[in-house]
Amino acid sequence: MEIIKKTADGLAGSYNVLVSADELDAAMTAKLKETAAKTRLDGFRPGKAPLDIVKRMHGSSLQSKAKESAIASAISKVLKDEKLSIYHYETNILKEDANGLEFILKFELIPTFELQDISGIEIGKYVAEIDPKEIESVLESIRKERKNWVEDETAQKVEKGQKIIIDLSRVKPDKNSRDDAIKNLEIMVGGETVVDDFWKHLIGAKISETREFSINYPDGFRNKALAGKSIAYRALVKKILKAQEHKLDDEFAKSLGHENLEKLREWTKSQIASKYDGISRDIMKRDLLDKLSAMYNFDIPQGMLNLETEEVVNQISGEGKRLGKEITPEIKKECVKIAASRVRLGLVVAEIAKREKIRVTKNEISQTINNIAAMYPGRERAIWNMYNQSNAMRTIAAPILEQKVIDFLFGKIKISEKKCSTKELIAIDEEPFDFFKDGVEKVKVGRKPAKKIEDSGGSLKKSHDGEKEE
Repeated sequence: MEIIKKTADGLAGSYNVLVSADELDAAMTAKLKETAAKTRLDGFRPGKAPLDIVKRMHGSSLQSKAKESAIASAISKVLKDEKLSIYHYETNILKEDANGLEFILKFELIPTFELQDISGIEIGKYVAEIDPKEIESVLESIRKERKNWVEDETAQKVEKGQKIIIDLSRVKPDKNSRDDAIKNLEIMVGGETVVDDFWKHLIGAKISETREFSINYPDGFRNKALAGKSIAYRALVKKILKAQEHKLDDEFAKSLGHENLEKLREWTKSQIASKYDGISRDIMKRDLLDKLSAMYNFDIPQGMLNLETEEVVNQISGEGKRLGKEITPEIKKECVKIAASRVRLGLVVAEIAKREKIRVTKNEISQTINNIAAMYPGRERAIWNMYNQSNAMRTIAAPILEQKVIDFLFGKIKISEKKCSTKELIAIDEEPFDFFKDGVEKVKVGRKPAKKIEDSGGSLKKSHDGEKEE
């Protein structure tokens, strides 16, 4: 292998590489031996087929594979000998003659840079003071959401807003499976169900009335035995329930697993505080990334920039559609600037992780995938299979590594607390995304389109609400 020409333009470079005829012959011989070891021919012991016969049988296909192998070996040697740390490369065969095979290796280098001193960075940590009224508001929301269902002896027929208890069975049971009848099945009339909202077939039914109807299961239904099928069911309405609201007292607190109302109130406050602390940390992270971004201005690979620019443009386009605006050439230029800053930050984070030996463990990746899988009941195995690939694993590991580096940096910079109200904190977190406001206004690298902050009680209500239909 010989490098016969070098060109360089910033991080982009290209080498003309010559693979000698002898190296090509050696690669071809290796492929022939590899194939012969797997070839069975009458009259010869397994794996002992003569190379000249194997060559006549597979010569043309092996010739191509031998060239690929020789080029791959040459590239590996070039990268090692030249001590190249590359982001991306591509090859193109230029010519092949008696001297060998000449190809061009085009590549982009990963930039080198010095990590800057961050001890002078100072950011603020917003500490929200929780209004007691918000705690009571969340408790009231939980109380209203948490219904106490009792039998309605005055109900004449099934209507929306009720719960009903039914016995459900197939009209024609499956002979190849066990009895799949379900006794005392609770149904929220008007609630979301997995398929077909089959409560609709029971509207108007009376106590002890039996109805027959069919359910059409979608092709992608998680129970493969039912997917894509239409099943006829028979339902017997046994009871109609009505909702009664709880009183906000110790008994209600105990029904939620707390010792008394005061303990429930303390728990609610801690959950609200945790939510606002998360928002505060997001703001801290953005501010730190903005300050880090201002400290670096090294060249970056064009391939990295193109990929990140595409992501930023898609992100801004989504915000534009929401606002009924279009992306202008000026906005696209700003997208490129933001993408460049984000690429640099990614490289800086990776370099800090390397220097400080910060790693992502298998347990951390597994826990993250478990958390994602938990959001898709019945599809856990599919989620695991989806992420059990190198590229998918990297999408999981990258944000974990970034957060670990950010946590490390938080311990190395100056952080001053700033007290504020919860409304002020949310306003800071939802700073206007200014791309579409009276022309282009620069947006900091850490800033993303404003997201709607749910009512503080949203997640709390879900955690105590067992009424949602599966």
